[in-house]
Amino acid sequence: MTTEKKSTKPRLYFIDFARSIAIIMMLEGHFTGAALANQYRDGEHWLYALWHNLHGLTSPLFFTTSGLIFVYLLTGAKPELSYFENERVRKGFKRVLELLFWGYAIQLSFYTIGKDIYYGSEWHLDWLYAFHVLQSIGIGIFLLLVLFGLKKLIKRGAMHWYYLLGALLILLTYAYLKDYIQTDEALVAKGNPPSYWPHGFPNFFQNMFYGPFSDFGILRYSSYVLLGGVIGSVVRTYEHHSKRAWFSLGFIVLGLCFNFFTQSVLHALDGLIESIGMTQHSVLELDTTHFVRFGQVLIVLGSLMFMDSRVNINFPRFLKMGQNTFPIYVVHVIILYGGIFGFGLVPYAFNRNLDPISSAGVSVLAVLFFFLMTQYIEPLASLYNRILTGLKIRKSPPTS
Repeated sequence: MTTEKKSTKPRLYFIDFARSIAIIMMLEGHFTGAALANQYRDGEHWLYALWHNLHGLTSPLFFTTSGLIFVYLLTGAKPELSYFENERVRKGFKRVLELLFWGYAIQLSFYTIGKDIYYGSEWHLDWLYAFHVLQSIGIGIFLLLVLFGLKKLIKRGAMHWYYLLGALLILLTYAYLKDYIQTDEALVAKGNPPSYWPHGFPNFFQNMFYGPFSDFGILRYSSYVLLGGVIGSVVRTYEHHSKRAWFSLGFIVLGLCFNFFTQSVLHALDGLIESIGMTQHSVLELDTTHFVRFGQVLIVLGSLMFMDSRVNINFPRFLKMGQNTFPIYVVHVIILYGGIFGFGLVPYAFNRNLDPISSAGVSVLAVLFFFLMTQYIEPLASLYNRILTGLKIRKSPPTS
């Protein structure tokens, strides 16, 4: 009589490795971007052009890996569990609230508010309503949870198809919104007032789509979270193949296809829908950058996956940065931009006034600081809990 050897699921270090790379790219991009003087921002110089292009990849990588790790953990629970029996669902909704809370909290400036009170100035809090990174990720995770619940109800198909259809629907909607935004910006350039969307809604809501402070609108960036959910579901479903070369190479090849063929495919689709009278001009082609950047993310993930299948990339101290992206992001906004308190390195220490070497030095010091912070995150979290316990408030610190 023979017994079947029980297989064990491989530890996928490439996920945390990708998150560590994403958070380091974010820190480097923000600190260098805040320090580098304008006279060195020459798009014709190959080094600046390379830096600028890599900086543009940061947000897609950051958002995609956020969706990837969330869905990978979410879909790891026993399938027979009901929706709210899944611990990751409960944690997910809590995380959405945390992201929304901290997203708006770090946009506070007690210094500005205090100064307005002292001088009796009229309060202008429009900047507090800006829709930024944490809020957009929070809405993205909320959509992941909603689609996960929809799959539980329908009980048909693989989870990644739900996320893919959701992402494509958002991208289709954004293409039409971007067309509207470009038209409106052209009118504004001619002296007309901006016509934000949706019309008639307060700025707080408009900023989620197209408003005066829509840096990371839902339709523009939450799609990356859903696309990350697609990857997380695929990796979870086929994780026993994750250590095989063909699996990682498939991600790289697909990413290259997105980079080389997206624009021509979307252009052809635009021609098709124009020919049947659905639109008057090209719209889908406006989503080219989204798909190209996602393709680059796939190449990065595929490369890390391949590396993980060939060598041991388990570097605990480095991976710890990827496991604590949430507190790193919050603290870096407070230190660099003066979130909450109103005093930050910008503009008091530097404000686009340093040369490239000095700017690079600032970024290196920033990354080292946050690297050390993550190494001592447990005692800091313990201190955080003791303070809250002393205040008779029981709450876990924000960790990623």
